[in-house]
Amino acid sequence: MTSITYYLAQSTKLNTIDMSMIGYYLRLTETELKDVLSDSSILEEKAFEQEGQANLIDIDKTWEAIFFVLTGHGLAEIDEVIAPLSWLLLSDHVVDENQDFGYGPAYYLKPSEVRQLNEELKKVSNDDFKNRFNGVEMDKAGIYPEIWQENESLEYVTENFELLKVFFDTAAANGYAMITFIS
Repeated sequence: MTSITYYLAQSTKLNTIDMSMIGYYLRLTETELKDVLSDSSILEEKAFEQEGQANLIDIDKTWEAIFFVLTGHGLAEIDEVIAPLSWLLLSDHVVDENQDFGYGPAYYLKPSEVRQLNEELKKVSNDDFKNRFNGVEMDKAGIYPEIWQENESLEYVTENFELLKVFFDTAAANGYAMITFIS
């Protein structure tokens, strides 16, 4: 497990009442990605200038729940998940290891990797996703924020999964790269 993965995995075990870990996805052109990789200091401004715009989404606190429903593993076990699904949270590429977005650095996917991950996401229908959802197992596994047995939790995570699928499908269709981070 990389030190960054360990850091994130340990962060999810902290008191969740006092924190909020939001998963973000930013679509970029290849040129924009090259600019960010050559000067990572522009990433934070670029990401948050997009807030409320079509190229940035947040899936709120459902990032680990979606990952668990798709893979059967939490963040602490991400090394057991095969790419491209593992890339949903942490790709093989770090933007800048020294840049912290609150819960570690940002990661990026090249356009070809966005397409690969999109193909995997398309294999899971919304009904399949709902059928895989098990709030009891998720809470037992400590999936952040451990609210998955509450009445609205299935709807909450499914809505964000649907949003994520559409976001990735648009990115793949338009040849975008993707940056992911937890803040």
